[in-house]
Amino acid sequence: MKFLRLFTKGFFLTVNVVAVLFFLLACLAPLISPVSFWPISFLTLGFPLLLAILLLFLLFWLIFDPKYALIPLVALLLGWKSVSSFFALRWPKEWDTRKKEDDSFNIMSYNVALFGLYTKKDSKPTREAMFKLIDEQQPDVLCMQDFYTSEKKDDFNNREDISHILDLPFRFFSSDFNRNGNQHWGSIIFSKFPILQSDKVKLSPGPLGESLIFADIVRGEDTIRIVNMHLESYRFNTQDYQSIEKIKKQEDSVLVAAKGIMYKMRDAYVRRSRQANIVADFIRTSPHPVIVCGDFNDTPASYTYFTIKGNLQDAFLKRGSGIGRTFNGLSPTLRIDYIFADRAFTINGFKTVHSDLSDHRPVIANVTLR
Repeated sequence: MKFLRLFTKGFFLTVNVVAVLFFLLACLAPLISPVSFWPISFLTLGFPLLLAILLLFLLFWLIFDPKYALIPLVALLLGWKSVSSFFALRWPKEWDTRKKEDDSFNIMSYNVALFGLYTKKDSKPTREAMFKLIDEQQPDVLCMQDFYTSEKKDDFNNREDISHILDLPFRFFSSDFNRNGNQHWGSIIFSKFPILQSDKVKLSPGPLGESLIFADIVRGEDTIRIVNMHLESYRFNTQDYQSIEKIKKQEDSVLVAAKGIMYKMRDAYVRRSRQANIVADFIRTSPHPVIVCGDFNDTPASYTYFTIKGNLQDAFLKRGSGIGRTFNGLSPTLRIDYIFADRAFTINGFKTVHSDLSDHRPVIANVTLR
């Protein structure tokens, strides 16, 4: 009986120590560029699971042998920077986006997935539902990624329609991809306030490279720089998602499937880290207080997140609650859409809008420039 107890304790201690090592490695990811060592980036996807395991071990040891609780506790304290970026430890509170103080304004970020252009036979209902959703949130500044617009007859001129229907007359659009000069894909900033200056910065070379865009908006006597971006995705296609299902089901071809998925993820991690460096350098040189919006395609435990955030405030951590999931696919813990604000701003409210119109959920914040 004594042997069994020793064996059981030894087994749980071993598992605990292994989990701690992987957890601490994941916590090093913000400090190590995937360009230098890309395998560490894969641990950031498993960070929520590793965190949950350590919390369970902390509870387990407190019940059965409190002195060993120091093992997960010390690990959690050492990795607190990553832990604190994952959770917003605040009681859930509903915020009405239509209630704004006179000196505040709402900013919204939304990956609209091309308004359902390729995923639905008739994307018009999706487009109209998205317009309605946005209108209900009353944004004063609207940043969109995966945006589509067209000047073709019988197609959707979303640039003009959003400006008129949603009363956002000022805009800047980056046509990162276009077809025949009249169909366009890219990112866009809409604003109720005049735009003093705007431009784009190419984030990656080649025909598939997207851009960081910015618009300096004038509100009263203040000039505020709005930055919007869509960072490198994994570019999974239908076959890749089928491969993911094979991995989940542990089919015979799982190794082949996993290899292809891993290579795509590796390349995306490396490209995103380079893009993050460009974005961070751009933010540092801004002559105006900055608000950053975008689909980073990376988690709060990543090099991408911490590099871009720098000294900015994460609006979700300031006024959100829970884990703040923004991506509807793959994992229930993925927060990859963000609003960051310069410390010159007070963040009054934050909301993740629960919607399945896109594979991303829109996020909206209310801010005041102090």
